[in-house]
Amino acid sequence: MLIIVALTFCIFAIDLNTPLGVAAAVPYVLVILASLWVSGIRFTYFIAVLSFVLTITGFSLSPGIVMPMNIVLFNRALTLLLIICTALMVIKIKKTNIDMSALMTQMLIDPVTGYKNRQAFETELDTEILRSRRYHRSFSIAIIDIDLLKLFSDDYDYKNNNDSIKQISQEIKTNIRITDLFYRIDINVFAILFPETDLCEAKKVCESVRKKVSAKMDKNTENKIMVSIGIAMLDETDNKLKLCKRAEDALFTAKRNGGNQVSTLPQIINKEKSPVAAILSRSRSADNV
Repeated sequence: MLIIVALTFCIFAIDLNTPLGVAAAVPYVLVILASLWVSGIRFTYFIAVLSFVLTITGFSLSPGIVMPMNIVLFNRALTLLLIICTALMVIKIKKTNIDMSALMTQMLIDPVTGYKNRQAFETELDTEILRSRRYHRSFSIAIIDIDLLKLFSDDYDYKNNNDSIKQISQEIKTNIRITDLFYRIDINVFAILFPETDLCEAKKVCESVRKKVSAKMDKNTENKIMVSIGIAMLDETDNKLKLCKRAEDALFTAKRNGGNQVSTLPQIINKEKSPVAAILSRSRSADNV
């Protein structure tokens, strides 16, 4: 920003020392175009107005105009027109970029819950797997199935279903770490990515999530909601498909055994309950295996 402003005043100084009284139209246009590299529309407005004012000021302060006045006025008017047209074009480009960014963001957001959707999950899962391997960190994934069939089996109400899903998703998000990544990947299915978290730690957190979600929702739904969770941890031979398949198989195991439980592949035995909440006890070190 400072460079562009400095260049604008340099152009003005050159214009003042040009005895022909011809405004530097092209350089002014170039500094306005350079404002594309600065985020935000206000700066483009500022540079355009500054260039406009300096062009008029240059006409008033030019020391020795040796050209006919009608040519000087024509050149100044042409310069002002170019400044306005260039500014409008740059502002239009910036607004289009803002709209495109907003559209891309909306494409990755689930409209019901406000959290990221399956498309974002697919993209960020690749990123997290690469990061886990690069830094030799543990990485786990949980798939959560919310069974609402008993709640809406007689009279399926999409609005009430969406309200319940939104409430459940908020409860899940509240009970996980800020650095854990949360997604809605299907109608009643969610996923959590646990960076730097091994299978045992992920299971502790998911057990806590399952109990808290069930306890809060059951107050209004009379035990008609079941939360089943499947968890898997990345190993050396895994790719994205293998990891997700293992988490899905763990989820199917949990549902096959009656649901409303957490299952892992490979299965692990619950350790003695820690007095510290699972969400607070997770290590960020590399020794999470």
